Amino acid sequence: MATTITTPSPSFLTTTTTKNPIPPSSPFNHIIIIRRRSSSNSRNINRFQLKSTPTDNSQLLSSKISGDEEYSSISGPLDSGSDVVRKFYDGINSRNLSTVVDLIADDCVYEDLVFPQPFVGRKAILDFFEKFIYTISQDLQFVIDDISGEDTSAVGVTWHLEWRGKPFPFSKGCSFYRLKVVDGRRKIIYGRDIVEPAAKPGDFALVAIRSVTWLLQQFPQLADRCKVF
Repeated sequence: MATTITTPSPSFLTTTTTKNPIPPSSPFNHIIIIRRRSSSNSRNINRFQLKSTPTDNSQLLSSKISGDEEYSSISGPLDSGSDVVRKFYDGINSRNLSTVVDLIADDCVYEDLVFPQPFVGRKAILDFFEKFIYTISQDLQFVIDDISGEDTSAVGVTWHLEWRGKPFPFSKGCSFYRLKVVDGRRKIIYGRDIVEPAAKPGDFALVAIRSVTWLLQQFPQLADRCKVF
């Protein structure tokens, strides 16, 4: 039903607010119809759609539209988490860090367990990979064996290195990445790399773990003194 409201404006202007003229799923839930009467008694009708205000007053950079397709309010469709990670490896393989910069958040934390401390911040991470690509021949390339794609905020990868298309010794690894939308783009905020060890202790590793566990049970204060734990 339409409600007609006569305003104190000139008598030739009548405003009609029509509710529910369009489906509830539309972001526009009101239409204002303005009828103008000319001196010749003919009427001109203008229609304006008013956008409703979100009930939760949230400001979102992205929203779900048509199923699982995700969009950014700034740049259109967002890359999936797996797409971002693939672009990251492509940038390292091509030795083109300029393509990697926008994939890493400013406050990203990257842990390569070969190193005693994590790399904190985008600059520190890019500096590390700059040293890596200038130390390692371009013939050595990352090859993704498998990558998860179900979760856009967390991605797991298994990979290995190849030298001119042939597997490189002791180069298998796995990585985990956490991502979030920053400034309208999905970026890496955390990464961890675990690389295949050159020395493979086998069953001795279980003996070592059991020995360390026994030692900590006897002297639990050692755990607080050791930086490894």
